[in-house]
Amino acid sequence: QDAQSLHGDIPQKQREITLKGFRNGVFEVLIATNVAARGLDIPEVDLVIQCSPPKDVDSYIHRSGRTGRAGRTGICICLFQRREEDLLKQVEHKAGITFKRVGVPSATDVIKASSSDAKKLLEAVPPSAVDYFRKSAEELIDEKGAVAALAAALAHISGAAHIQQRSLLNSTAGFVTMVLKCSIEMHTMGYAWRGLKEQLGEEVDNKVSAMRFLKGKMGVCFDIPVDELSNIQEQWKDTRRWQLSVASELPELEEYPQEAGRGFSKFGNSRQGDFKRKSWFKSGNRGL
Repeated sequence: QDAQSLHGDIPQKQREITLKGFRNGVFEVLIATNVAARGLDIPEVDLVIQCSPPKDVDSYIHRSGRTGRAGRTGICICLFQRREEDLLKQVEHKAGITFKRVGVPSATDVIKASSSDAKKLLEAVPPSAVDYFRKSAEELIDEKGAVAALAAALAHISGAAHIQQRSLLNSTAGFVTMVLKCSIEMHTMGYAWRGLKEQLGEEVDNKVSAMRFLKGKMGVCFDIPVDELSNIQEQWKDTRRWQLSVASELPELEEYPQEAGRGFSKFGNSRQGDFKRKSWFKSGNRGL
């Protein structure tokens, strides 16, 4: 993305030039301090990303208010660390809004978005330029087949030659998040551990980490190493009590981790940085 910066140390004349370029669409991304949070009328801003929660509600309102202006809709995403959750709860309470907590994009999400962008790039190539590559394209089709050749080209254009799966809970590379749903409410995570061990054996202790209750305690979600996924799926059979699946998006979680029970103990001992990594709060603005 073409981007420019805006902050208090930039001379006023250069600020005006930068703002004019952003307003006119010369570049699409503006990286700014709070100097851009108020007093600027810039239409058609679709997305605001706050790199950390502000310490007061007014600052959040002014920052997020850069999008969704004049009756339009927009999205504000706020990156946060676990210790900063109270700041966002304070914003929710005082501003009367409700955030939706979402995880980092999955590898599948990244591939879909990259593929869509790659298609647009291909569509923008002028016919005169295509002719120069026609012979190479015919050779690739003969070798790989039309679909495989085009898929390889899209993967290369989008930079997706190697996509690494990441946890939806904490974005740790090399992990996949799974959801274990239960037909009854669980009082402790030990119940989920017993359900897992019944089918996966005692060795599951060394595979599962970062376990969290789902909202309502009708299940849990947790991380496993990507290279263990196929083994677990082969061993597991859903029952009337338990259903296990790969999470396609971060499910709604209980507000606080339960320290009683084995799940929290494993979380604390396995990767201490898990919940120090960034998660997202996402809220929609309308005409702020």
